[in-house]
Amino acid sequence: MPTILLTGATGYIASHTWLALQAAGFQVVGVDDFSNSSPEVLNRLQALSGQAPVFERASVCDGAAMAGIFSRHRIDAVVHFAAFKAVGESTAKPLDYYGNNLGGLVTICQAMRAHGCHRIVFSSSATVYGDPASLPIREDFALSATNPYGQTKLMGETILRDLGAADPQWQTGCLRYFNPVGAHDSGRIGEDPRGTPNNLMPYVAQVAVGRRPRLSVFGNDYPTPDGTGVRDYIHVVDLADGHVAALRRLLDDIVPRRPGDIAACYADPALAQQLLGWQAHHGLDRMCADSWRWQHLNPHGFAAA
Repeated sequence: MPTILLTGATGYIASHTWLALQAAGFQVVGVDDFSNSSPEVLNRLQALSGQAPVFERASVCDGAAMAGIFSRHRIDAVVHFAAFKAVGESTAKPLDYYGNNLGGLVTICQAMRAHGCHRIVFSSSATVYGDPASLPIREDFALSATNPYGQTKLMGETILRDLGAADPQWQTGCLRYFNPVGAHDSGRIGEDPRGTPNNLMPYVAQVAVGRRPRLSVFGNDYPTPDGTGVRDYIHVVDLADGHVAALRRLLDDIVPRRPGDIAACYADPALAQQLLGWQAHHGLDRMCADSWRWQHLNPHGFAAA
């Protein structure tokens, strides 16, 4: 099976995606610098999967480190999560966000290109839609990020789109998800934000276990039924499965049509049966089995005879 490089691998969504990829039969190489995650995640992943994680500690902004990873491992595709992700913090530290989020993406893509890897699933965000004119949001809505974090995601999508336009070998997918919540049903991995949680669910959970004294509601004067913000949520396990689905699509080698091919062509053999008494007896399973037997026994055809 293909080997997938998972960046930001010990983060919340990425760690669940790691397990989903393994369950789907993929080999995973993880990379993270633990700037916003814990090394303990690796121990939990090993306990859950029964496999020692293949892991490299490095920043995705370190070009030499990324080149080394691609040299040591045969990477078939990348799922790129590594990024700073707090909207509020991004408004206070825009240069940090542009430098890390865009610099990391460019560095990864440069390492990929140098080692002949051209498939990447990019962790984008619903923040690229800004304040939408109507709801629910669809993929074809206008894009208008309203903060530096969202801008880095929007620019990241543009970078990948430009790569694909310049070189058709590149196959890219951008997933714009909204608010992931929940955790693995084992309770062994989940969301563990550093500092004050930016999202509702971990905030509520931390209040419930006594880590925080109270839940703050940020604003009650929005034009909504009760004045508070309205959001939707997706379980992180479903989101992880979505990344696997996107990856499978990229790994299917769909290339341009061959000259002269038509859309459909298949026969009606009724006349041969009527006039000749002939009919086929070997179904598709037998066709595949016999074809494989021949190729398996003669990998180089008659040339080696």
